[in-house]
Order: sequence, then structure tokens, then C-alpha cells
Amino acid sequence: MSEDLSSKFRDLTSTERLEGFSLQALFSEVFKKHDVADIERQFCVGTPGTIPDIQDVDTSWPRPWMFLRALTGSVIVYLLFVFCWHLFENINLLPGLIFTGAMAIPLATVLFFFEVNVRKNVSLYQTIRLVMLGGVVSLLFSLVLFELPTDGLGWMEASIAGLIEEPGKLLALLFVAKSSQYRYKLNGLLFGACVGAGFAIFESMGYAFQVMLQADGIDEVTENILLRGVLSPGAHVVWTAIAGAALWRVKGTAPFRWSMVQQPQFWRLFLVPVVLHVIWNSGLELPFLMKYVAAGFVAWVIVLSLVQEGLKELRTEKADLLNKGVDGKNGFRVNENANEN
Repeated sequence: MSEDLSSKFRDLTSTERLEGFSLQALFSEVFKKHDVADIERQFCVGTPGTIPDIQDVDTSWPRPWMFLRALTGSVIVYLLFVFCWHLFENINLLPGLIFTGAMAIPLATVLFFFEVNVRKNVSLYQTIRLVMLGGVVSLLFSLVLFELPTDGLGWMEASIAGLIEEPGKLLALLFVAKSSQYRYKLNGLLFGACVGAGFAIFESMGYAFQVMLQADGIDEVTENILLRGVLSPGAHVVWTAIAGAALWRVKGTAPFRWSMVQQPQFWRLFLVPVVLHVIWNSGLELPFLMKYVAAGFVAWVIVLSLVQEGLKELRTEKADLLNKGVDGKNGFRVNENANEN
């Protein structure tokens, strides 16, 4: 029965069953020792001269690890701000406290997607640019969409955000990620995660600031930051990552056309973050935050399926180049019978 439901869900969302996946293997490098040189090598990708030949790309399941170190460092900085506040109660500390608290987990989640992009054709500069620019542009588009008439949808209350913010973030993704050189589905996942993280960071900062203005002390602010931070990997970051993968499915290297969003491969998958967002904001109450845990679990299962899809895309490209006898780096046909000079 459960297998039938899973199969119907995969058909509905046009996703695949996970094959050869192991959670233990995925995080097998997390607790291994890595020095500063290893960290710098992880970041030194995506620039001219550092993008590997497609034949040298490892298309097995990735083993990200750097994201946890980034998370640990960010959390330590945030806790130092909290400690300094309790020690000195200097109001100048509050902007840093809010920013580092809102940024820590979403940015670490983006780095997870950065490492999962095994094609290594996106630089850290592009990643940070998309987080910052994509975040503010997605807020702009969402606020514009919120101004549209919503007569007849008042019964949805907070859930209406799912119908507005997800298209708003998708429009922002189209606006800030135009380059045709980033044609892989794993690129779409990463770019979507960047825009979603930027949105999440700025939104959380706004809510924390609002709480600060209304609260008598800092405790309510830190509680708000903690709750939104812990829940963020199952929300905006992963929702927009799914939307990005849906768009890259139908876009590839081609310029965007509105007809693309009419294709079932796109809208079936794009409806997933919309529906999950609606459920997330709904009045449904379950103990132990189970509503958010369940929604986040579904989102991450889909993300892992999309990672698998992206890895298969790279394997197919490698196999095609090999069959055609084309050098993956220089783009010329290999002539094994050519005379040597």
C-alpha cells in the first residue's frame, strides 16, 4: 500500500525512486579531519581554470562536509553575540546578533547545495551574489504580488503566502540567473537554494526586528531566531531549490519562454513547494512540530531524487562525449589514427 502511494506520488511530481542512496555515505566525510587547505580547495571552483573536464567529474553520490563547519562557525559567532549582549547589554550588538542568527543555518544549507553541485562550475562569488541579490529581489517580487487583489482567498489566511511567495521567488530566480553557461539541473538546485536562503535570511531578520520592537527583553528575539533557524532547512531554501530544478528541467541552455511553465515536467514539480508552503502556513497543529518535520521530510526526499536526476544528467553527458570521441575540455574529436609529429 505504501509503495503504491509512493509510486503515485513520484508519478505526480515526475520524480524518481532513490537508487544506491545511503544517508550514512552521504555524510561520511562530515566528521573526518579536514585542514584549511581542504576547505580552500572546496571553495576554489567555478572560476576560469578551475572548472574540471566533464570526464573528470565524479558522478557518484556526493559527500559534502564543509557545510557543517560553516554552520558550526556561524553558530559560535551568534552565541558570542548573545553572550556579549547578556554581559554588556549594548544595543549596538543587536544588529549583529540578528544577522548572524538569521544567516547561520540557511547559509550552511546553501553550502550543502554548493558541495552537491559536483560539476563544480559555480563559483563562491556567484553563490553569494545569488543569495544577496536573489533574496532582496524575491522579497520585492513577493511584496508586489501581495498587492494584487486576493478577494475570495481570505479564508486561506497565512497559507496564501504559498501562492504568492513561491512564484515571487521563481521570478527572482529568472531575473538573477540568466547565464546559459549554468545549464545543469544541479545548477538549478543550487541557484534556487541561494534565492530561497536569501529570502529566508531577510525575512527572519525582519521578524526578529519586529519581535525586538515589541518585546521587553532579548529572550523572545533569540527564541524567534532559534525556531526559524532550526526550521529553515525544510522551508524556503529547499522549496526554492525544488522550483529551480523544475525550471532547469525545461530550460537548460535555452532562453526562458513562458511556454516552458506549461510543460508538465515543470508545473508538476513546481506545485510541490507551493503545496508544502500552504501546508506549512496552515492552521493545522500537530504535537512536537510534526507538521514542519513531515513537510521538510517530503521536501528533502524530493531534493535527493533531483540530485540523483542531476547526477544521471552528468553521466549521460560523459557517456555521449566518450561515444562521440570528443574531448570534454577542448571540445574536439579525438582521432586515434592521427600521425604524431
